[in-house]
Amino acid sequence: MLAEVPFSSSEIAAARDAFNPERFGFRPLASGWVKEFPDYGPVAITPLGWHHAQCPSYDVINGERVETDALGLIANLQIHVWGFPPELVVPTNVMAIIPDGGGSVLAAYRLDKGFNADGWIGFIIGLGARNGVLVSHMLAIREEVRGASDFGWHMKIVQAHEALRTGHHAMGWTFDPMRGANAKLNIEKLGATVREFTLDKYGVLRSALYRNAPSDRFTAHWDLLAPRTHERIAEVGGGAYQSMSQSQLGAVPKATADTVVELVAADKPRLRYGIPGDIDRLMEEDPDRGVEWRNEMRVVLSTLMTTKAVRTEGAAPGDPTGIHYETRPGRYQARGFVTLTDDRGNRDSQYVIERIAAD
Repeated sequence: MLAEVPFSSSEIAAARDAFNPERFGFRPLASGWVKEFPDYGPVAITPLGWHHAQCPSYDVINGERVETDALGLIANLQIHVWGFPPELVVPTNVMAIIPDGGGSVLAAYRLDKGFNADGWIGFIIGLGARNGVLVSHMLAIREEVRGASDFGWHMKIVQAHEALRTGHHAMGWTFDPMRGANAKLNIEKLGATVREFTLDKYGVLRSALYRNAPSDRFTAHWDLLAPRTHERIAEVGGGAYQSMSQSQLGAVPKATADTVVELVAADKPRLRYGIPGDIDRLMEEDPDRGVEWRNEMRVVLSTLMTTKAVRTEGAAPGDPTGIHYETRPGRYQARGFVTLTDDRGNRDSQYVIERIAAD
């Protein structure tokens, strides 16, 4: 049961209207939603639960078709997408009960093919929370359709619709600050805000995607009741949203490991921080520079933003009670993200980080 929250019925009604999938071209289909997408035809997004263990599906592993069910396919897809070892996969028996706690497991797939190795588009898993902030744990989009038709954005809209239906007023999730595509979706296209930076949120992730890198993470907060959020998704959904121009971005001071302390002392109202245009390519071509950049990122972001870090002083080996984390408050928040591309196709990606107004 969710905790009581001090929101009016008019605020909740406005949010449900803003996130109604029909506003974005979906129509109801049984327990889910379906929308026509160019080049893909009708794509369905539907919630899954324990009963979908009875929904036949199949995967393709090492070139062989392997029979499974809808929940089993999502378990397999976590391995395909992130290269996770078995201990990091959300298992089918957990996915089956997530809706019981107010969360949701959503599957997106081509309606003409079904939710299987050939037809799947994406999936998203969110955990219900008593404080009314749904924890969106993971979002995956099929590699060959990433960036096409904003499938990730549409899935977040349906997830928000489900979250409001189950009594949540906000959503939160973590993402790697070095991944510009995620930042563009979360901050620009959804209008989420980032105030919190956590060092090694998940320890060292042993996966093919993250290459055993430290798991420093931003935590995005998405206020589902805020008019600013409703305006942003309406603008993005209608194709009217425009991010900062190159000239506007160039007027914002650039924070680096060498300049950030001075800029904070000067109480600059707005700063920018640049990340690699493609962190995966950088790690392949110059892994030493990739690690160096991550270390620089730690210095800059932990100076600007509220930062959480593990402390183990005095902890006996193997004693969890001695390990805790500390939170150091910060004065800035990430409210924008801009990617500019030059004539050669090189990307310049920058966070726009604003000083938090005093309450």
